[in-house]
Amino acid sequence: MACAGAAGPALESGVSQIGMTAKPGVIDRVAVDPSTRKLMIHTIDDRPPVGICGSGMIDLAAALFLTGRIDITGKFVPEACEGRLKDQDGILAFVLVDAADSGTKDPICLSQVDLNSLTSAKAAMYTILEVIVAQTAGLLFEDLETFYVAGTFGSFINPTSAISIGMLPDIPVNRFQVLGNTSLKGAQLLLTDPDAFDRVMAVRDTITYIELNVNQSFMTLFSGAKFYPHTDRSRFPSVQV
Repeated sequence: MACAGAAGPALESGVSQIGMTAKPGVIDRVAVDPSTRKLMIHTIDDRPPVGICGSGMIDLAAALFLTGRIDITGKFVPEACEGRLKDQDGILAFVLVDAADSGTKDPICLSQVDLNSLTSAKAAMYTILEVIVAQTAGLLFEDLETFYVAGTFGSFINPTSAISIGMLPDIPVNRFQVLGNTSLKGAQLLLTDPDAFDRVMAVRDTITYIELNVNQSFMTLFSGAKFYPHTDRSRFPSVQV
């Protein structure tokens, strides 16, 4: 069973002003110093930061939520942001990197609009998984022995961060297996293995495609997933705030 929905592109450049695809200077990881609560960033090739990619965006959202800087609705909590909020044309924005430390010489900020888009993207991903696994296949997430994550975006995602914001199901992290760029690997296989094309066609013919825009339960489930980590906290027992 399969369906389609945006994941990496929605977080990297489709909905966020600071979102970028992975390249030198892009923030790919964000963590919290346990003693100071300060957010610590890592950039690709250790260059001065110029933006943030999808994996960094998920880390950032998790860090903000777990430290109480955003609430369960995905809204900034001013008193917890410790002076890092600024007004951008009437919209609150969290200053992740000051202008003096930025590779663009402008501050790198996550606006409330960007955060709202991220919230919708993570809710959509979780709901897609719920529709396929629970609503269609009749399984529990706990029944999955292995959860494969493919694509360049999936290669760098931190499952713990994704679970913390309710993007991926709360299953043991050792069940997540990163596959990398499977479309490229598949293309290489087609060129080197004469039997690969027939196997691809055989797999294609066994797939049941689920059209989400006519799925009646999708929007109901989607609404419940637009909270951190979810309106039903029992789904995410490992997330402690």
